[in-house]
Amino acid sequence: MQAKLIISFERLSDPAFDAKADLIRASLTGNANYPLPWPAYVPQLTDIAAGQASHHSLFEVAQTGDSVKITARNGARDNLTALLKRLAPYLELVANGDVAKLQTTGYDLRHDIVQGIALNPLPAPAHFVFARGAVSGTMMASADSLAGAGSFELSVCMGDPAVESNWKDKGTFLHDSGINADGFTPGTVYYARMRGVGSNGPGVWAVSSGVMAV
Repeated sequence: MQAKLIISFERLSDPAFDAKADLIRASLTGNANYPLPWPAYVPQLTDIAAGQASHHSLFEVAQTGDSVKITARNGARDNLTALLKRLAPYLELVANGDVAKLQTTGYDLRHDIVQGIALNPLPAPAHFVFARGAVSGTMMASADSLAGAGSFELSVCMGDPAVESNWKDKGTFLHDSGINADGFTPGTVYYARMRGVGSNGPGVWAVSSGVMAV
């Protein structure tokens, strides 16, 4: 692991970026390794928090597919990305090469480069379970912990799971266990899939068998 933060946020999907920005905000809040006040030349924690809150609200409303809302969300994402990129050099400066300190920031860290060995995607989460929830119309997803994953993407499918267009995003989560989702129609069979997202991008999907919602 290198003492260098990854700031290529453009590679993240919209749900993954929203989760990553929230993780960075939460990780830096009250972080003893980066006590306030910060120098005036870097984005302040209040700027990061306000930018993340703005992006999250616009991200939520843009899921309707409205083009005006999507444009607003994209603008908020660009603004927040710029803040996070400008903050990274200061965090590295304070850490002074201490990887342990940088690991508390919520950012991903660069991996050491191994010559001649290709970086492989994360494997599929093991023991992926998709089952009916305790309340009608809800489902539960869970898997074993996956080393190297900073977040997890969940999507569901009605119909043939071999047809990619049948899959719909169900959210990005910081953990891969105890996920409860709603909005399922009783009597309908659903498939689900989950994958981890790490510093090398999205990993391999774990896919469930069909489960009828009740």
